[in-house]
Amino acid sequence: MTKKEILTQLRAAKTAHIQWRSYAQALTSGLPVDQDHVPVIHTACKFGKWYYGPGQQLSSLETYEAIEVPHETLHRIYMKIFKILFTEEDRGLLHKLFGSKGRLDKRQQAEVDGLMQNLLSVSRTLLEAIALLEQEVLQMSDEELEALY
Repeated sequence: MTKKEILTQLRAAKTAHIQWRSYAQALTSGLPVDQDHVPVIHTACKFGKWYYGPGQQLSSLETYEAIEVPHETLHRIYMKIFKILFTEEDRGLLHKLFGSKGRLDKRQQAEVDGLMQNLLSVSRTLLEAIALLEQEVLQMSDEELEALY
């Protein structure tokens, strides 16, 4: 695989993460979002499919390893948000009838807002780690890259 192809895949995965984050933000703001756009499990999102799939070719690089923890952390935070938004016992009849998240009480909204701020912070950490991986790939020779594949 060429450097250009590797970087194209990496940048597509990065874009997928940014899209995932924007869907999570929309959902926490009360906007309707297809739950397929914001998977809870870290291996089910588009970024995770790249990271645990084709991206594994870069797994010997230190900068690659630095991505896993923030990525998993993002999804753990989002799991907490998801549970608050979609726990049926908390949403009552509207959720059951219309699939709506209903209205959150002030405590729940404050918790969701705090979790979302934490998610955004971890997302920045993840994007910085991805940028470092991108830089490492850019600095590698074609021979070094070939040895990875």
